[in-house]
Amino acid sequence: MQPPELPEDKIGQVLPESLHCYFFFDGQRIDRIVKSENKSEISRAIRTLLSVEVLDRAINHLKEAQRSLNRELADIGDPETKRPVKEKESLMDEKAGLEARREEIIGEIKAYEEQKQKVTTQLRELDQVGQIQTRRDDLKQQAEEIQAQLERSEDKLRRTISARGYMVFLADAIAQFRNLANDLRQRGELPAGIKQQFVEDLLTEGSCICGTELKQGTKARRQVESWLDRSGIEQVEEAVIQMGGKVNSIERQIPEFWAEVEQEQASIENLRRHLLTLENQLDDIREQLKGNEDINVSGLEKRLEEIEDKIIDLHREDENVARDIEECEGEIVDLNQQIKEFKAKGKQQPLIQRQIKADDAIERITEVRSRVDQKFRVVLEQKVREIFRQVSFKTKVPKLTENYELVLIENLTDGESIVAPSTGENQILSLSFIGSIIERVRYWSQKHSLIWLDSSSFPIVMDSPFGTLDENYRRQIAKLIPTLADQLVVLATKTQWRGEVETEMEPYIGKKYVLVFNSAKPDCQPESIVLNGETYPLVRQSPNEFEWTEVVEVER
Repeated sequence: MQPPELPEDKIGQVLPESLHCYFFFDGQRIDRIVKSENKSEISRAIRTLLSVEVLDRAINHLKEAQRSLNRELADIGDPETKRPVKEKESLMDEKAGLEARREEIIGEIKAYEEQKQKVTTQLRELDQVGQIQTRRDDLKQQAEEIQAQLERSEDKLRRTISARGYMVFLADAIAQFRNLANDLRQRGELPAGIKQQFVEDLLTEGSCICGTELKQGTKARRQVESWLDRSGIEQVEEAVIQMGGKVNSIERQIPEFWAEVEQEQASIENLRRHLLTLENQLDDIREQLKGNEDINVSGLEKRLEEIEDKIIDLHREDENVARDIEECEGEIVDLNQQIKEFKAKGKQQPLIQRQIKADDAIERITEVRSRVDQKFRVVLEQKVREIFRQVSFKTKVPKLTENYELVLIENLTDGESIVAPSTGENQILSLSFIGSIIERVRYWSQKHSLIWLDSSSFPIVMDSPFGTLDENYRRQIAKLIPTLADQLVVLATKTQWRGEVETEMEPYIGKKYVLVFNSAKPDCQPESIVLNGETYPLVRQSPNEFEWTEVVEVER
């Protein structure tokens, strides 16, 4: 007789454990799915759905093969070949160490962020500092908004000075231009009067406008020729007119420029004063919390400050490590180019060719992985927004970050702003996210060979998906849920199934069951529900000392 299989093992053979929360989830805890602390689990789960882990393993295997080829080439190569190969090997070891350290840093940052969230939550929950904590949150938000305005004002001032600042240095050039123009006018060359071209035409034709012939050597011709020296030059006159207009425009813009600069500087100064006031108030609150007689409050506040300092230090270290990795990659690219250019003989040539192919394969697979992830994230965000709009009545829009963290944004006149979702919005956001993942994976499973599941492999079990939502949201979610998967199991309480939920979902129901709880309590209060005109018990007295739940099918 074979031992019975555990349900968890059987389910795990069909669906990896990391995906369980998306296909078997508790509606009372659904809003936790999109919380920031779960973003790494979300990213890991989606990579499993897309079978990107297969590509990760391929890249790792190729890197091992690459290192093996490097060692073999270093053993049999000539000194000219060995030098870049050994340098590359050393750089790859250095890069691997840096990448490992960066993963550690990311993990540490995540751990500290979680600690920060916990400490912040503890502080908020303490009655004696609740109002102070709320006030600090408001001040922090105001400070962030003022800082953003300050950065925009400083950027506007920089752009204004960059675009028009040169005009204030043109005073001497403008004065010199006006002096030259005045000299030309005083000499009678401006305005031109008789145009030089007109005089030249008279001489060419040999006849004056009065009819006198202008023969060579005659007095009449010499008199007309004398006008050549006194006639203005058209190009000079046109240039003076054009430049005069530009000079006048510049002179008009200079006061406007100074006015705009002074206005922006005044705005920047006001914003800085406001920001300084807010920061002083925040410092006062920090000191107030530190000096609180409650040792828990004081300790938590000090711990929060230590955590924030550590997070800042880790982010700085992460930037430095990322820069070092980039430098290593650049040097490795140069060394690969050197190795490719070697005119190797014998055993070296096949090794170099295999190494080049390994490098190319790693680059191509890495690019495929990046494109698969990026494309899926873009279409997933679009689907989340589509589902969210069907349920929500507000103009807020979901946004999916690169780490698969869902946030709500609101479009303002000065750009996007992240807003905190309400309890109902968090539940809708999570449900939209789950529905989008399932819908997109079903689509990808039919289009891409990377994915190992077909569209019939995605049933969902939902426990209390309606939570504490109001009537409108309950109705919209009841319309949405039947469209999420081909197979759907919904568990709902008697209260949740009432009215609008039953009305919207009834047409889609294939089978309906009642879970009857048999209670061993002697004073058990029986409870029942009416379905399809028949009364079914929900809670009833057990006939013995045992308690159990019985599944009863509802007659159609």
